[in-house]
Amino acid sequence: MMIGLLLASWSVASCNVRLAPLQRPTDTLRLYAVGDINLGRRVAKQRLLEGDTLYPFRALLDTLRGADITFGNLESPITPDSSPVPDSVGVFTAPPAAAPALARAGFDIVSTANNHAWDGGQAAVEETMHQLTRAGVLFVGSAYGRDMAEQPVIVRRRGWRVAFFAVTRAWNPAPYAFYQHAGAAWVAWGDPSWIYPAIRALKASGRADLVVVSVHGGKEYVDTPPDYHRDLLHGLVDAGADLVLAHHPHVLQPVLWYQGKPIVQSLGNFVFAQDNPWTQLSAVLRVAVAPDKTMRLSAIPVRVGHQPTVATGAAADSVHRRLGIPLSTVSKP
Repeated sequence: MMIGLLLASWSVASCNVRLAPLQRPTDTLRLYAVGDINLGRRVAKQRLLEGDTLYPFRALLDTLRGADITFGNLESPITPDSSPVPDSVGVFTAPPAAAPALARAGFDIVSTANNHAWDGGQAAVEETMHQLTRAGVLFVGSAYGRDMAEQPVIVRRRGWRVAFFAVTRAWNPAPYAFYQHAGAAWVAWGDPSWIYPAIRALKASGRADLVVVSVHGGKEYVDTPPDYHRDLLHGLVDAGADLVLAHHPHVLQPVLWYQGKPIVQSLGNFVFAQDNPWTQLSAVLRVAVAPDKTMRLSAIPVRVGHQPTVATGAAADSVHRRLGIPLSTVSKP
């Protein structure tokens, strides 16, 4: 039943893409994005287990619900009993209440391609997809089979057809042995040999008005990505991505404008608790896409934790300086 539901949902989405009207969007699209969401640890997890599904997002509900599309990286797979796999370290698993929590907070789509995707094993990957589907939250980057995991998910809003890809370049415990791991049959790896052609093919088909790529990778706790990771992000834009949203370092990194397109090199944390001061400041990225596809970027500074809140004063100034974007930045069409 669960597999049939997910396959049916994917088939409907595919049909919608094929039958999509050809007219250009006429309204401005508001897309908001946040970084790592960990609903499987400490206070955030405990509140969900107690039934308070709005606790992690309560302070920013109006913001998250105010977008046409709200995106985040789900760093904690969902398990029925929220128990970790045996003999594992640094494992995050969230209770089933995590899915309705995301839905109630206003999240439309989340990435499930990251290094914690296998924290609860295959059963948790399946349960995560099942619970998100049941709650009405779209997910991208995992599926029943690698071919489906590598497919884009199309979100329709205000006449826009926004295609999301999601890939990971980090994997626990051995990223360079990813294709020898059982998770390779469920999660999309950021391999240029397939992702670049897939973006080109989608752009050439005219089936999407905007292509967004989520990338989980790079080096943790550094101010800028290593050259090899930046090259990957550049390649996504060269292939046709309109917006790249990256995460994994747990700290904000500057927005890079490349070929007139924004690359958010790291969105940092969102619902997460870490000790390093820079892991405790982040942002809600706001992207306004005009009908001519120019983009204005701005950010709402955030204090990260089990319940993120708006940052003010010197903390807010630091966030804006770290991102490197003013209150609004305009891209070239």
